Amino acid sequence: MSRVPVKICGVRDEATAIAAAAAGADFVGVVLAPGSPRFVAPAEATQLAVAIGDAGAIPVAVVRLAVDSATMRAIEAFPIIQFHGEESIADLAPFRAWECWKGLTFSKASVAAWTAANPTAVARLVVDGAEAGSGAAWDPTDFAALDDATRARCLLAGGLDPTNVAERIRLARPGGVDVSSGVERARGVKDIGLIRAFIDAVRAATTA
Repeated sequence: MSRVPVKICGVRDEATAIAAAAAGADFVGVVLAPGSPRFVAPAEATQLAVAIGDAGAIPVAVVRLAVDSATMRAIEAFPIIQFHGEESIADLAPFRAWECWKGLTFSKASVAAWTAANPTAVARLVVDGAEAGSGAAWDPTDFAALDDATRARCLLAGGLDPTNVAERIRLARPGGVDVSSGVERARGVKDIGLIRAFIDAVRAATTA
């Protein structure tokens, strides 16, 4: 199995971001959606984006529309924006200067609708369960039945942790994995040991 990219999402401080990159994370997500327990204020998010890039990972800004002016200034420091609300494909048009990802609840219809969009408009989907963003586990059997090209555009999210990610990768064969609550010791508080264990499990699954 080829190497599966890993995104550690909901990072709130530089030390954790740097540790995640050092552990082998390909992407580190910073949440700029107010109301989230992992929210990072725009000025701090800009600093985090720089730290993540300097550490060797790619920073991803996670937002919901509408984006205010302070958040717009902050996301200029990020090469990728992940939209995690009720956006339509048309809503993403003003953000063509960025690589755009879309977080969504899995259904064959929703994935088909978004993968029909040109990859230059929507590069990747972050596919979650019915309670997207909750960290709740879900059955990815139907996801695994999608064609190779579709799965390659998707990061699997929802209910992943160091104990189950290897099995989910083998079952679902996604184009990447995304974790947040599964590497936390408390809500919104990342655990560096769990981050390392998660990434180690992913790499073990894809080199076995």
